[in-house]
Amino acid sequence: MKAKILVITPTLGNRESLSKTIESVRNIGGDLVKHIIVAPKSHIPNIKNKYGDIDCLPELEGRKGIYAALNHGFNTYGKDYEYLTFINDDDYWLPNFKLLINAIEEGFDFIYGKVNYILENKNGVIKPMACSNQFKDFIPLLHNNIILFTQQSTLIKSNLFFKIGGFSEDFKLVSDTKFWADLSLLNIKYKYIPKPCAAYIHQYENLSTLNKELQVLEHYKMLEQLPKSTLLKRHLALLKFRLINCPVYISRFLKGFSLTCGGDLD
Repeated sequence: MKAKILVITPTLGNRESLSKTIESVRNIGGDLVKHIIVAPKSHIPNIKNKYGDIDCLPELEGRKGIYAALNHGFNTYGKDYEYLTFINDDDYWLPNFKLLINAIEEGFDFIYGKVNYILENKNGVIKPMACSNQFKDFIPLLHNNIILFTQQSTLIKSNLFFKIGGFSEDFKLVSDTKFWADLSLLNIKYKYIPKPCAAYIHQYENLSTLNKELQVLEHYKMLEQLPKSTLLKRHLALLKFRLINCPVYISRFLKGFSLTCGGDLD
């Protein structure tokens, strides 16, 4: 069976968690998935030695960063596959990712689901994700500091990746969010699956946490590049999102999380 889905993982290859990433994609995706690791050329022998039968692509010289690696991977292999996705080397798919894969048979251009936030500073406690079917409200929600979903639970038709032009390398932290915002402006057929399909390991020492100031600056720079939303539209989108996610907020409260909402962990 020819694989239909290309999965890219950018990595340095030195995280033990990469083994779980590779294993989850292999076990859940099966023959429908082709998984490519993009890494510095000097690190690839160690990756091959440690993880065996995994395909690797050397990152381009002089182009560092996750988004450059993703663009390189998708530009190299993406046109040979119907769908694309990517997952970091410290995240992994959950069994429900099969629901996303099954949905491609219905011809959707874009499919997304929930993720479970695994909080390292709380010994792996799972924080339920607030999400909704409001993909067309992605930009109004961004103006409310809400990122509707993260990339771990997404599948997108490859032709749309190339239509948008891939990930902007002008940003270090928010290019994937900018990509989804641009996608939300297109007239596409999409589906939301309201189940956790992947796990996102929230590390408090990671780049986006250590550089909160840069993240905020990039967020506002990104908003300047997107169409404006009226105040009414922002308020209505926010109200709908909060009402839909009341059960999630109650669940968080019962687990001891603050009721304060907002930001990339909404």
